[in-house]
Amino acid sequence: MTEQPEIYPMPAFPTLAVRDLDASVRWYCDGLGFQSVFAMPGMAHLRWARYADLLLRPGPATADKKGAGITLNFAVTDVDTVAARAKAAGATFLQEPGDRPWNARDFTLADPDGFALTFTMGPLKRDVSFEDVMKGARGK
Repeated sequence: MTEQPEIYPMPAFPTLAVRDLDASVRWYCDGLGFQSVFAMPGMAHLRWARYADLLLRPGPATADKKGAGITLNFAVTDVDTVAARAKAAGATFLQEPGDRPWNARDFTLADPDGFALTFTMGPLKRDVSFEDVMKGARGK
């Protein structure tokens, strides 16, 4: 018997319109490690972690860049492991893994429909104050 995923109210729940629902579910689950909460005709509910869920539904293909200006962010404990898994699955990286001035390590990739996903790990240095992080991010 498999454990049923927990269902709870979501403070924010992005819904992505995708060209091929089954292919996108496989990409998110097999390529990145998302878990399927449930699926039904025309909809799939996926989970990265508690309160980090996505709803995928079929949507028309468009010539415009989907999600332009929107990036979905996911917290991880090991950026490089997730990046390696995504790379092995053929993900398109928009920004390679790297340490950032805001005291985090992250990378950004595009899903098969062009939605940007950023996976972040941090803080990298726990003994640095928020003010010092902000100064470093501003280059001061």
